[in-house]
Amino acid sequence: MNNNSISFTSFTESIMSDLKKKLGSDYTVFSHTVKKNNGVELTGVAARKSGCNTSPSVYINELYHENMTCEEAKSAAEQVYMALKKAEVAEDIDFSGFSEYEKVKKRVVVKLINAGKNKELLEQVPHMLFHDLALVVYYPVRELPFEGKAIVLIRHSHREAWKVETEELLKVAISNTPRLFPGKIESMESVMRQLFSSDLEEGSVEKELVELGICGEDEIPLYPGAKAGIPMYVLSNEQKLYGAVCMLYPDILKKFTKRIDQDCYILPSSVHEVILVPAGAIANEGELKETVTDINRTQVAEDEILADSVYYYSRCNDKIIMI
Repeated sequence: MNNNSISFTSFTESIMSDLKKKLGSDYTVFSHTVKKNNGVELTGVAARKSGCNTSPSVYINELYHENMTCEEAKSAAEQVYMALKKAEVAEDIDFSGFSEYEKVKKRVVVKLINAGKNKELLEQVPHMLFHDLALVVYYPVRELPFEGKAIVLIRHSHREAWKVETEELLKVAISNTPRLFPGKIESMESVMRQLFSSDLEEGSVEKELVELGICGEDEIPLYPGAKAGIPMYVLSNEQKLYGAVCMLYPDILKKFTKRIDQDCYILPSSVHEVILVPAGAIANEGELKETVTDINRTQVAEDEILADSVYYYSRCNDKIIMI
């Protein structure tokens, strides 16, 4: 750290000071530490408007670097300000029905997280283990701009207040998930075209995302760590949020492997999606695990890592095993 740089604490205080000036006396600005998935702790800066029951947070850790200057901190404060204004809600979010299980049970769903990295969390929440992963229950906020993006993780305290057993809650949430967050399988080529060719005209062949479709042979960016010539498919949900759980949807892998006429490997890309690879395209299973580990260390945010493991779906057994 040089003489002109500031500490993370000073950086946080600088952002809060600038926000208070920009937002005015109608807002209360505060910072807080949040323990995220995989035990990751992040510092959030929030602004609550008088009379409003929500206070969206912007996590500032990635905005800071070791040699941060005061001038850069002011620029970061502007980014935080714009993000908070974008997330601001004009009216209160209605949580009145959250205390009633009969209303909540229509919306609770599940997501997959890493069991080993979340041991402390799993002691506090209803869950079900699946190999080295765990299914946990959450409630998605419906109001914009948080539609599907803001969630309430269901804890034992919620379950006890609702007077419902863990097994029943999990059963309901598992049943709801495919209905509320339908699964979708796309070729990796299609996903990459969507990311890199968003300016294509509507209706063009390249714009279309056909389930299990294969695009042309012309060069396109490959998924990080992927090898040319190996077919890959992305399995997630329509919202692309916590879509890794789609691998557990009834019949989704059975139908996929019937279509490709072979078993498949499952690579946990993140908590939001998994990558499916036809078994016949892989000669060395060990390289798959190396690929997943490398991607997790270089391409995925720490709190979004699902696992370094590789899984295999067997058609004859209709079962997912861990390699």
